[in-house]
Amino acid sequence: MIRLGAGMISIFMTCLVFAGCGPATSLEVTDSKNAEVKDSLVDVSRPVTLKVFRGASLSDDLFQTLIVEPLAQKYPNITIELQNGKLEDLITAGDPPDVLTYVLNNVPSLKNLDLIEDMTPLLKKHNVDLGRFDPAYLDALRVMSDKGELYALPYFAQTYALFYNKDLFDKFGVPYPKDGMTWEEATELGRIMTRMDNGQQYQGLNIEKITRISFPWSPTLIEKDKTTQKDRANVNNDTWKEIFNLGYRIQTIPGNFPNKDFYKGEVAMFAMVGDAFQNIKKSVEGQIFRVGVAQYPSYKELPDKYGMVDEHVVLVPKTSRNKDAAMKVIEVMISDEVQMKAAKHYARLSPLKDPELQKQFGAEYLKDVNVQSIFKSRPAPGIAFHRYYADARKLLDAEYAEVLSGQKDVNTALRVLDEKINKMLDEKMAQ
Repeated sequence: MIRLGAGMISIFMTCLVFAGCGPATSLEVTDSKNAEVKDSLVDVSRPVTLKVFRGASLSDDLFQTLIVEPLAQKYPNITIELQNGKLEDLITAGDPPDVLTYVLNNVPSLKNLDLIEDMTPLLKKHNVDLGRFDPAYLDALRVMSDKGELYALPYFAQTYALFYNKDLFDKFGVPYPKDGMTWEEATELGRIMTRMDNGQQYQGLNIEKITRISFPWSPTLIEKDKTTQKDRANVNNDTWKEIFNLGYRIQTIPGNFPNKDFYKGEVAMFAMVGDAFQNIKKSVEGQIFRVGVAQYPSYKELPDKYGMVDEHVVLVPKTSRNKDAAMKVIEVMISDEVQMKAAKHYARLSPLKDPELQKQFGAEYLKDVNVQSIFKSRPAPGIAFHRYYADARKLLDAEYAEVLSGQKDVNTALRVLDEKINKMLDEKMAQ
């Protein structure tokens, strides 16, 4: 029985056993380093309640289909209590989660709450095969730690694509975008497709935001100064100059800014992440336009690279009172069955390296749309996000806006941005 309401989803689960194990009153696992050491995992004679915090973009439908239902089938002796809201408030109230879903760039903030620890011993205890994962997605997590610890596991990964409106290209007699375009080629095509027609302004190329097109470079905003060992800004350099200049060339095409709504048929090309699939599906099914999917444009210095590794992760916080039972949730989330369902029916990119998951990506989500061009690119390496990354990014967005409005040139904006980030860091560190 599943009960959903007032922020709680409950499912009752039977015995907690590894796949292939027979009936038992408790679960046991043999440590690979010491064949004689056995750890009692879960006493299955009693129900177990787990609190799962939803800190990533898991809709109710996704949560139900990819966590609640498969858990109910495999382990119906566990009750799942869904937690929303501010994680800090839950910790303060003495109500910490047992399982925590989060996005990659927010993981460092969990250090401030003293919630994360190396999960490697727990993963070994539960025989989790890390060899099933694409190493790029695990490396993006390890780079956040001092000694290569693994604080979480990925369950969804982000992908990038150049979505385009076939109806607009047909309307204006322009060939569709092709795979392998550089940003210079995409910009020129955007210029051609940006036009006014019968009183309607169409945007040729929507890049969403400046940071989005920066990600193929895996750029940091803050790094530790090798001389002073202090955290300092890392933005006044040639990489960010190229990024700002590219954004400026695209968004100052007459009529190409401010951004218009791709989902309403107002944009010819949308360089965006896979999260767009949900709204694109609605547009296609509502017959607003026909959509095409091409490979994300590349910098000529970085061929076939889209944005840096971005993923949704799941972890067992160090404060969890039911760590072994919590691992059953993770076991289900990263199972082949759930990962295939997410890829095939929800167009969610799996961090697992099984090529069949790519072949089936979106097959039942947008049935008549070929999405395989996405996989002609690979993600750029992940970065060690600084705990004040979000603050620095707000400052960067503000300075770029002044470039776009003509109030500052790129060189001045990056110099001022460098100063502002360093000032912010000094103030934060002094608190």
